[in-house]
Amino acid sequence: MKISVSIAIFFLTFSTLHAQYTCPKPVVAGDTISNTYQVIYPLGWSKDGVFAYIHQDMNMLSTAEVYFYTVIFQNMETNKVLWIKKIEYNLENNNQYQYSTDDTLYNYAFFKQIVWNSYGQDIGDKLKLYNIDRADSSLDKVGNLPKDISLKETATKNTSELTTHYNIRLFKSDKFKPVYNYDCTRTENSTDDSESIWYRTFAVKGYFKSSFENRIAILVFKETNGFEEPYEYPFVVGTHLENGFMDIGCVK
Repeated sequence: MKISVSIAIFFLTFSTLHAQYTCPKPVVAGDTISNTYQVIYPLGWSKDGVFAYIHQDMNMLSTAEVYFYTVIFQNMETNKVLWIKKIEYNLENNNQYQYSTDDTLYNYAFFKQIVWNSYGQDIGDKLKLYNIDRADSSLDKVGNLPKDISLKETATKNTSELTTHYNIRLFKSDKFKPVYNYDCTRTENSTDDSESIWYRTFAVKGYFKSSFENRIAILVFKETNGFEEPYEYPFVVGTHLENGFMDIGCVK
């Protein structure tokens, strides 16, 4: 009987660890037809508001066969990045990795078989350290927020200084509160601002919802002129839908 109980405990422990380190599922944000999209792998949330995710930089993959991933653990109450890890594979000159291919534009098979097999254990240890509950998440549309809550984005241009001030604001109970402010230069050292608009768009793409509280991580794209297509630079910024958030001021 003791042997049977020990075996049962072993398999229960093994299955729990195995489930904890399963490969996350990708979320494609943007337009794949026009090749203006990025890939996010949500990892999970902690009870104290930490959101963990992996960003696959499609700007790198669209210009060369370079797979570039950034693992980010971020506090969605203060927006402070707690841990970051960059992972890069350059297959342009030498493909030394063996994996079965798939038909995804971002090559999920490579991420699952090469990247996650190499770094999944280390990432899992960090998830434990920050008490993050592993869970796959979908990217919710802003229109799916509760009826009394909405997010609005605005852009104010200052033509004399060639700058644009972007705002993301939470609207609730007839009051606007800033979630995120961003000042950027519209041109890159050009005398003709119509020919060299540096930041073309700044758009909210959706949000990831915490599994523990009414807190969300808003996914935002900053877009610049690229070589052939625009380059998108995604980031997340947090807010609590009932209790508000910190006013972090103007951040670049």
